[in-house]
Amino acid sequence: MVDCHHHYTREEALYLGRVLEELGFHWMEEPLNEYNIASYVWLANKLDIPLVGPESIEGRMYTRVEWILRGATDVNRYDAEWHGGITAAMKMVHLCESLGVRLEIHGQHEANLQVLGAMSIPGEYYERGLLHPTLDYEAETPWLAEKHDPLDRDGYVLISQKPGMGIEIDWDFIEKNTVKPWG
Repeated sequence: MVDCHHHYTREEALYLGRVLEELGFHWMEEPLNEYNIASYVWLANKLDIPLVGPESIEGRMYTRVEWILRGATDVNRYDAEWHGGITAAMKMVHLCESLGVRLEIHGQHEANLQVLGAMSIPGEYYERGLLHPTLDYEAETPWLAEKHDPLDRDGYVLISQKPGMGIEIDWDFIEKNTVKPWG
């Protein structure tokens, strides 16, 4: 999979997409500016590799239904944290299910993990973290009592069975690191 993060022109995205097809890549994610739906439709009609998007554009499910109806991508992308919470994300899940469109959940947040676990048409992947030379996705989050998305020995992400989002906050850490207001 390649996440292009909006950096290409139409022609560059077409060239890259054809090379990725030859190399057997699984998908190409958001190669163009997401406000240019016409370019995505153009690109989707020229490539066999699945296009994934939109990811960061505003408009929650209202924008994404336009993408689906216009054939701008093959796989839709949604993030509960960025686009209206769990309820809005579940609406997107049901919309994609109704229209027969694959949906991938974006990001490693607790809300996204809960949505992924509740989907009747499961996404293929949980985006736990991208490869990055300075980020350690296995490091503990200090304000949580435990990791919110631990891996089992086979590399599967476990979804907490605890109430709510399944996270436990380390209130001692919060108290020790709270900044007192001025005055």
